[in-house]
Amino acid sequence: MHCTRCRMLFIGLTLSKTNCGINENNLIDNQIRKRIGRNATTMLKIFHFKRIIYPALLIFSIYATVEFIRSKISNQAYQKRLEIWEVREKIHYVNLSVPYKLGEQACRHPMLDVHAKEIMKFIHPAAPIVCSDIEDWVVVEGNEAKITENARKLHGDVLCSFTDIIRETDFSNKNAPRVFSQTGYILARSDYIRVSCNATDGEKWRGILAGVRRYPDAVKRSTWSKVEKDGLPLNVIIWGFDSLSRNMFIRTLPKTYEFMKDELGAVALEGYNIVGDGTPQALIPILTGETEPELPEARKRMGVKAHFVNVYPFIWNEFRAKGYVTAFHEDSPNIGTFTYRLRGFNEQPTDHYMRTFFVAAAPEYGGQKQYCMGSIPRHKIMMNQVKNLYRTYPDKPKFLFSFHCELSHDSFNDVTAADEDLLDLFRWMKNKGHLNNTLLVVMSDHGHRFTQIRDTQQGKQEERLPNFLFAFPPWFKDKYPEAHQNFMINTKRLSTPFDIYPTLKSILDFPPARGLNLGLGSVKNRSISLFSEVPKERTCENAGIEAHWCACLSWHELKPGEDAIAQKAAIALVDAINRETQNYRKMCHNLLLSRLSWAGRFQPHKGLLQFQKNADMDGFVPDLSAHTEVTQLLYQVKVQVKPGGGIFESSLRYDTRDQSFAIRIEDISRINKYGSAAHCVENSLEHLRKFCNCKAPPPTTIKVPSSSTNNSIHLH
Repeated sequence: MHCTRCRMLFIGLTLSKTNCGINENNLIDNQIRKRIGRNATTMLKIFHFKRIIYPALLIFSIYATVEFIRSKISNQAYQKRLEIWEVREKIHYVNLSVPYKLGEQACRHPMLDVHAKEIMKFIHPAAPIVCSDIEDWVVVEGNEAKITENARKLHGDVLCSFTDIIRETDFSNKNAPRVFSQTGYILARSDYIRVSCNATDGEKWRGILAGVRRYPDAVKRSTWSKVEKDGLPLNVIIWGFDSLSRNMFIRTLPKTYEFMKDELGAVALEGYNIVGDGTPQALIPILTGETEPELPEARKRMGVKAHFVNVYPFIWNEFRAKGYVTAFHEDSPNIGTFTYRLRGFNEQPTDHYMRTFFVAAAPEYGGQKQYCMGSIPRHKIMMNQVKNLYRTYPDKPKFLFSFHCELSHDSFNDVTAADEDLLDLFRWMKNKGHLNNTLLVVMSDHGHRFTQIRDTQQGKQEERLPNFLFAFPPWFKDKYPEAHQNFMINTKRLSTPFDIYPTLKSILDFPPARGLNLGLGSVKNRSISLFSEVPKERTCENAGIEAHWCACLSWHELKPGEDAIAQKAAIALVDAINRETQNYRKMCHNLLLSRLSWAGRFQPHKGLLQFQKNADMDGFVPDLSAHTEVTQLLYQVKVQVKPGGGIFESSLRYDTRDQSFAIRIEDISRINKYGSAAHCVENSLEHLRKFCNCKAPPPTTIKVPSSSTNNSIHLH
C-alpha cells in the first residue's frame, strides 16, 4: 500500500510539473485504474484533492533537507574560510611588500599608554607595609643566625633554641632536634629554622627564619671552570612577580624601573607575548622549553597516572650539571605553580628550595600583621634570600629563579609597597659588585587577569604582554657586540616564553665564546635564543601562540577614501611635526599636508576581543564569548608635505571614545632626503633636521679663479 501511494505521489508530482490534468480518459488514469481495481474512482477523487497538497509537502521536505545539508556544508566551508583567512592574514605580512616598504615586521604590537584612563582609574598606590614594632631577636645573614645586640640590650641574657625545618614532601615538614645557644647558630641541616627565645627579664620571642646554608654537595660540585670553558661566566638571577604587565610594572614599581633602565642599562622585551593562560603556561615553557601537554602527565586528578614534576627537563638541571649552585624560591604555597593542579616534586628540585619555608610559615600568618612575618614583610624575606645566596656562595656560580606571588596576584596595587625594597636589593647588588658577573632578569608570567581590567581592550592586551627586563654586565656589550646587537633588535620583535629557555641555555654553551657566529634564527623554529636575531617574518603561528593569546595587531591596508580617520591621522601627523618646529617658526615653514600616500589600520585580532576566560580547569580551552569594545586603533600613514616635498611616515594611536590621536615624535620617520632644505638648523638644532624646511634659501657657493686665496665664496 505504501509503495503504491509513493508511486501515485510521484506521478502526481510529475504531472503537476508538466501541467497535465488527470481525467478518466487519461492514459495514466487508466493505468492507475487497472492497478487499484474497484476502488479506482474513490482513490482518484482523493488523489485529485491531494494532488496539490502532497507534491507541496514533498517539495517542502526535499527543500528543507537540501537546505539543512547545504547549511552544514556552508558552515563547514565558512569555518574553513575563517581558518584560511587567518593563515592568509599571517602570510599577508610575510609576502606583501607594503609593510616592509615601511620598515615594519610581521607582528606589530599595540602602542599602549602607560597612563591610559581606562587603566589608571583602577590604580591606587598601597601604603607601606608596617610590621611589628618589636624587632626580631634573631637575624640571619648568609648561613649564620645571630641573636641581636639590641635584644640583649633590652632584655638581658637571651637563650634560644634553634630547630632546623626538614622538608619531607612538598606539603609537609619535620623538625630536627633542638640546639640551644646564647649567641647564634650556623645553619646545619636546612635553610630554615624555628627559633624560640627566653630572656632574663621574662620576655619571650619566637619566629621562623630563612637563610642559605652552605650545602656540602653544592660546594663540592660548583666551580667556575666548567662554566668558563664553553659559556658565559655569569650568575643568573631571575626575579619574578605574578600578574604584572610591562606597563603595570612601570606604574607600580617606578623607582625600580627607573633604576634598572638608567643605572643598570636594562632592556625590556617589548614584543614579549604569553602563550597560554595562567602561571604554569608561562613558567613551564620558560623553565623547560615545552608546554604542559607536551610533557609527562603530572596533574593530581589523574591519580596513579600522574608523575611528579621532577620528570620535567628543568633548566636548573642544566645549570647544576655545569657547576652552578641552584635555587628555586616561590611563596604562596596554597597556589604553587607546580603544586596547585600538578603533583609537585617528590625530591627537592634545586639545592635551595623556599617552598619548605612557606609551608612552615603559612600556619603562622593568622597571628601576624598582613603580609608580615615578625618584624619583616614577607616579600622582603624572599629578597633577603637573594643576598644570602651571594653571602653563602661568594665564589660559586649561582642560578636562582625567585617568583613572588602574594602582593600582586590578587591586587592591582599592593605590589607598590615592594618598590623601595626591590630597589634596595638591586642597589645592594650593584654596590657590592655582584652585577659585574651576573645576568639580572626581572619578569612576570602575564598581566592582570581581573574582570574589571580584562573587560577593557587595553586590559586584555596588557594581559598578553608581561614584563621582561634583562640587565647585562657592563662588559657584555663590548666583548660580544653581535650578541648584544641581536638582543637589542629582538627587544622589538615577537618573543615568547619558548625563547627564554634557549636564551638561558645559551649562557652555558655560548657560540661566541667558542669563536662561532650566532646568525639569524629560523622562522620555522618555535624557540629561538634571543642572542640570535629573531626574523622579522615571525608570526604568532610561527611562535606557537594561539590566536586568542596573540597581541599582534591585525593589519588592513586602506584604499583611498575607505577610512575617513586615516585622513585625520595624516593631518595629525603633520600637526605633530609643526609642533616640533613651532618655537622656530622664523626659520622653519609651517608645513601643510600635500598628499596622503598610504595608510594602514591595525587593530586587535578577533580572537583576543572574544576571549572571556578559560573553559576548563587546566587553562587549555578558551571561552570565546566576550564582546570587548574596540577603544583603540593603530594607524600608520605615509604623507607628503609642502613646501619642500618632505615624505614622512609614522604610527598613531587613535582613541575611538574621544576621537583623539597620540603620537611619539621618535616614531616619525623622514623617508626622503632633506638635503640643504634644513641648512638653517643642521648645526644648531640637529633634532629638527628631518622636520624643518628652512624659509631662507640655502647658501650659494660660487667658484672663483684658482689664483684667489680662497677657493670659494659663500653668498647668504
